[in-house]
Amino acid sequence: MMNTTLVVLAAGLGSRYGGFKQVDAIGPNGYSIMDYSLFDALNVGFTSIVLVVQESMVELLTDRYITQRNWPVRFAIQEKDVTVTGKTYSREKPWGTAHALWCAKDEINTPFVLINADDFYGRESFRLAYNYLQSEAQPCAVLFPIEKTLSSNGTVNRAEATINNGWLQTTVEREKISKANDDIVYLSAEGKQKVLAKNSLVSMNMWGLTPDIYDFIDDDITDFIAQWQQNPSIEYQLPTVIDAMIQQERFKVKALVTESNWVGVTYKSDKDEVRTQLQQLHDKGIYDTI
Repeated sequence: MMNTTLVVLAAGLGSRYGGFKQVDAIGPNGYSIMDYSLFDALNVGFTSIVLVVQESMVELLTDRYITQRNWPVRFAIQEKDVTVTGKTYSREKPWGTAHALWCAKDEINTPFVLINADDFYGRESFRLAYNYLQSEAQPCAVLFPIEKTLSSNGTVNRAEATINNGWLQTTVEREKISKANDDIVYLSAEGKQKVLAKNSLVSMNMWGLTPDIYDFIDDDITDFIAQWQQNPSIEYQLPTVIDAMIQQERFKVKALVTESNWVGVTYKSDKDEVRTQLQQLHDKGIYDTI
């Protein structure tokens, strides 16, 4: 079998949540959501794990995953400063998910699956992406039905996917998504509330990729920095980068629709519901040995 890496974006500051979600005890026995993702990935065949983190988290996570569990984990540091072609740029917080992936490029030399640290994707999602990379070794997106990804405690942002003949065509960021009576709505760039189709598929930032993506990002990040200098509030987000790759016909991305239930904590008030769902999985014996 081909060596395959799990890359976890775990450097986020959790501003809406109010702390580091990456290590927050959500499940039984003090397990974090990231614990489940790493366990699921290793269970289906992944051979190594790269955690993209802040420097301050390395000691804690080293103890948690290497010392205590002996899992094949290594680290990539997402700095607030970015150095491109010898020039350093700074901002108050990390630049976004595409920048986080770029920070890990020296640690990745195999096909890999990228995820967020604070999203629970379900073991079958990892199996779906892993099996595809084993057979095809080209990019894929694991997509979820929009209704499975909402929070009852506030709005969320999601990248809506358009698919044609099984291939991802576009991803468009939709902001402030919520339920409104029987509809699912989002706020457009013009500030107007618009309806999303209930069968819409969204990316939860679970991508199967190969190291070839860095050839694209190395060029594209320079263009982003030029835009950022004009508008310092923008971020360098992976769905936007992948959409650009597709539109420029640099890569094709297979769309894989998972049957797993997504679970996530956007707000602290989401925790009770998530705890209940994770406990149910333990009760079924799925995580007896984590």
